Amino acid sequence: MSNTAPTGMVMSHNLISCIGELSLHDFDNLTDCTQLATTSADLAHNRYAATNDWLDEYVRTFWHLGWSLHEGAITTRTRSIITGSIAEFLVQSAQSMSDPRQGNAMIDTLDALKQDKPAVNSLDEESLKGRRFQVAPARYDSKGDLHMAVFNLELSSHTERSNFLFWAWEKQSAELIQQWAFLKLDRNKLESKRQSMEAKLRKQVTQRFALRKRQQ
Repeated sequence: MSNTAPTGMVMSHNLISCIGELSLHDFDNLTDCTQLATTSADLAHNRYAATNDWLDEYVRTFWHLGWSLHEGAITTRTRSIITGSIAEFLVQSAQSMSDPRQGNAMIDTLDALKQDKPAVNSLDEESLKGRRFQVAPARYDSKGDLHMAVFNLELSSHTERSNFLFWAWEKQSAELIQQWAFLKLDRNKLESKRQSMEAKLRKQVTQRFALRKRQQ
């Protein structure tokens, strides 16, 4: 068993990407919170028909588990025309961020995902081939605090494609609609919720696909 955290993970309709190396403990905290928040939001709202309400409940669960929401707000919806693959769009978006590691981290995560057929199939199924999915890059700041960005995405197209992240969409044939939120973990608050978290996790069955960078 590896002593290092994976490059990322697929869980439900979530794709988690680690920027730099996270500790196994923080990675487990991140994925456990993601599972609990996804389940809570799914129980409260239909993720495909009530996106805003679903995302509000998702972020509210993270807040309950010890994560603060940057400026207390989720961004409004933005639209982008996709030419090429969504994977390429995600890499380009990551490369435009202030942290130069984000682009490389997204490349590593997507490369690992592309080689993992069961993970690709699971993401296709859970997202209804991109109808609703989330990408969540996570990183430490200079103080060692854990941050995560949650990008809630909707693929709008007249056609459905398996392997939707890596499909080469023709010009003007697909649009990506997104909202996002930025979260920061208070580890002490999370630890105070540990017992109730573990009790809830024992009652849930969610497939997790750990993604690891290929060795050169």
